[in-house]
Amino acid sequence: MVRFAPVLLPIVLTLGISASAAAQGRTDVVTLANGDRITGEVIGLERGRLEFKTDDAGTLYLEWDKLVSLVAARYVEVVTHLGIRHFGTLGPAPPRSIAVVAGATPLLSLAMPEVTMIRPLGRSFWSRLDGSFDAGFSYTRSSGVAQLNVNTDTSFRRPASQVRLTASVTMTRKDDEDDRDDRGTVEMSYLKYPWQEWFITGAARFDNNESLGLELRSQAGFAIGPRLVNSNRAQVATGAGLVVNDERGVDVEPTQNIEALLVFSGSYYTYDRPKTNLDLNLQYYPSLSDPGRQRLQLDAGIKRELWKDFFVSLSLYNTYDSRPPNPAADTNDVGLVMSLGWSY
Repeated sequence: MVRFAPVLLPIVLTLGISASAAAQGRTDVVTLANGDRITGEVIGLERGRLEFKTDDAGTLYLEWDKLVSLVAARYVEVVTHLGIRHFGTLGPAPPRSIAVVAGATPLLSLAMPEVTMIRPLGRSFWSRLDGSFDAGFSYTRSSGVAQLNVNTDTSFRRPASQVRLTASVTMTRKDDEDDRDDRGTVEMSYLKYPWQEWFITGAARFDNNESLGLELRSQAGFAIGPRLVNSNRAQVATGAGLVVNDERGVDVEPTQNIEALLVFSGSYYTYDRPKTNLDLNLQYYPSLSDPGRQRLQLDAGIKRELWKDFFVSLSLYNTYDSRPPNPAADTNDVGLVMSLGWSY
């Protein structure tokens, strides 16, 4: 049986390392709705929130729809809600707009509500990392059931692309039984936007689920599709692709499978206190090599900020397999987990 808990330790230790970005001087200026001007350094705009580092007040997180202007001397990438990308510095502009300056190219003015992402270019490796870590534990004395759940999510962002590593482990123990009922997932994916509103993604995934009689599923595949919504409050994407996998079931021979893949993902976020994030990810696998077999993976969650960078989350997962590797195993595994976490 595969043990996923040791995999998380090096991931967590790696994520705890930090390094300073190359000093460029904090000369960017943001103007608030009340007329106040703040000098600092643009770290990035994403999901409707501008991360802005200052010398005196530390790092500020400012809601994009409550700002009047932004001027940045450093070279940045600007992405609109239509997926159009512009590169240059940010010069003075009328209220509620930004001006992209690119050498001899005529000044480009964009309304701030149209801008969904800003990323400084040429920054260090560590400053491009984003992610979160959360853990939860529950024990019911009457049933003698204890459960530990650990999740981590790390992404490395570059212009028009992203590398992401996620890991999730749920371990269940019963006082009067020696049998384990664990599940774990490790996935690495690469996402790229070759066109304005379309993405291509490839992923390698490893699953273990004892409830479904699965010792290890090694899977690789790709998908392509459109990003339907890309605003400062929500993102929605859907796509289709193909995957191949190798399954090692409990007390059965290994099998190899080819499956189609349909994906849907959506998220909604707000930064009015307390900050809230809603996320939904659905993956449907109809088998091509074993007609009639269907698999479904649903992951949904809500996060609410407790205080800066710390949150409480409620997560729901549902794993369904109409024909699990071991015919005697369950076809469905559902769980609801509450945990505390930290984002970075």
